[in-house]
Amino acid sequence: MAASFGEKLLGEVTEARLDEILHDLRNICPDESSNCLGVKALDDLLEIFMPVPAPAPQHPDENSNLQPEDRQAHQAVRAHPDPVVEISSTSSVAGKSQLLYYLAAIAVLPSTIDNVQIDGRNAAVVFIDTDGRFDADRLLSVVRGILYQKLKQHMVEQLPDTESILYNSLQHVHVFRPTSSSSLLATLQSLESYLFDTGRHLSANRPLHAIFIDSATAFFWQDKLRDQIARVEEIGRPHSEIEHDRRSKRSFYIGDMYAELVRELKRVRSLFGCAVVYTTTAWVGRAASASASGEDLVAFRCSLPPPWGLFPTLRVVVRANGQGRFLGCVNGLGREEWPRRVVEELERQSRGTFVFSADEHGVLV
Repeated sequence: MAASFGEKLLGEVTEARLDEILHDLRNICPDESSNCLGVKALDDLLEIFMPVPAPAPQHPDENSNLQPEDRQAHQAVRAHPDPVVEISSTSSVAGKSQLLYYLAAIAVLPSTIDNVQIDGRNAAVVFIDTDGRFDADRLLSVVRGILYQKLKQHMVEQLPDTESILYNSLQHVHVFRPTSSSSLLATLQSLESYLFDTGRHLSANRPLHAIFIDSATAFFWQDKLRDQIARVEEIGRPHSEIEHDRRSKRSFYIGDMYAELVRELKRVRSLFGCAVVYTTTAWVGRAASASASGEDLVAFRCSLPPPWGLFPTLRVVVRANGQGRFLGCVNGLGREEWPRRVVEELERQSRGTFVFSADEHGVLV
């Protein structure tokens, strides 16, 4: 009797690492604001498209002794995985990087300053600049603009230590600049040791909010060329040697490289409980269909090899509105008429507005 009872108790014991326990506790008692990216349109879409994993099979008597509210919390563990967002466009001037800057600014800003609600995440971010275009001054202007806008909404004048707040916030943006896919993979693999080494940065007391990659397609064409050269070099070689080199990673395969990048991103996302947001550029043409307003809709497949097509939770396609030439200011009007005409022209062309549509193929912003 005692042996069977002890065996039953032992069977109910589950081993887990401390980071897994803390991760589950965060999901049981989530901070609603911590899971938001900071852009309401994206956050609302994530609530719709965020997948809910099927509950793992459990022993019939595993939760029999739990109270109803505890049983519900137990079943909610890992019900809200961290999001993966792809921001894509067919051009390089559609605003993808600007959106990343905005998300990064929201992440590193404090939640409140002197009882003024800023709605920041008070977290740290990793910004992987594969395009080599990261602009710290541009990010600073975005952070400053958000802060001033929040202060204006609460009718608060500029704080005396505003520049200090901005500087302290930007210290939690960790920028990496890999120069190849192999370098990108090595960067992802080294994030754990870098972030856990509290002597190398000032973000030890902040959670990692997101990993931004701008962009995931930066090395695609050089990888494609490298893959084609490797396939040419394999001509005439025995199949066994080719497979041996592939398994030992002596030969480059673009599919293997991009699959490994996804695996590493999933590992880091699970380890730190953070979001992954990356940009891509598509190279296909426009679809033949048109929207109700007569504008062409952009429809294309993922530009990266599998499994990138199934990796994102939400895929957002952005584009700049194709406005015509600005005709609001005419030299013969006189300078005193310019402000009024500029406003009229902007209102006529609906500049500064965003339109998005969602269907079974994805989201168009």
